[in-house]
Amino acid sequence: MPVIKLESVIDGDILAEDVVINEVTLFQRGTVITSQIIKILKMLKVASVSVESRTAPEYRTLGEAFKNLDERFSYVKDDKFMMAIKAWIKDILRERTIEGE
Repeated sequence: MPVIKLESVIDGDILAEDVVINEVTLFQRGTVITSQIIKILKMLKVASVSVESRTAPEYRTLGEAFKNLDERFSYVKDDKFMMAIKAWIKDILRERTIEGE
């Protein structure tokens, strides 16, 4: 079960271990992570969580993939470097879509 940084956690990830702060269990193992939970963890300065292994999502359309990228990068929207990475990923996805047609 990987421990990942909070900025890499996405909606739908599942906690592999309880999140405990000051001996209080805030979220139990098996909890499906939502954007609200991510906000709470950020406010509490939680740096990382243990999540169950995830498989790469399958997208039916390029638009769905782009929407997912936009959501995942929304936490770093003020970082020009991260936005450049997002644009680069979108370019790669476009190229692969054209090649795979």
